[in-house]
Amino acid sequence: MATANFNLAPGSGWTLVAATPVCFIKIRSNTPKHAIFVTSGTSLPAATVTGYKVNCEDHFCVNVQGSTADNYYVRTAESQPGQTRIDVFYLVGPPKAPA
Repeated sequence: MATANFNLAPGSGWTLVAATPVCFIKIRSNTPKHAIFVTSGTSLPAATVTGYKVNCEDHFCVNVQGSTADNYYVRTAESQPGQTRIDVFYLVGPPKAPA
């Protein structure tokens, strides 16, 4: 399992946290009371993309099925005070075939 840690500043925009190929990914905020936003795509998302909101006590977890060429990106809220630490855990490998 690979791990990566990021310290994101408020308003820094979308940050690439995992590139393909991954077959499993878990992303969480390790900073109390700092929600994060997660999205995936083949290229850097536009600033207007909202993404999936992950509250500070939750995590984003995906067991990738089928073929995908998506990278995973994280951003913080513009109004977030201070840095937000992001922990990413993932398994490198081709996505699993659907059952």
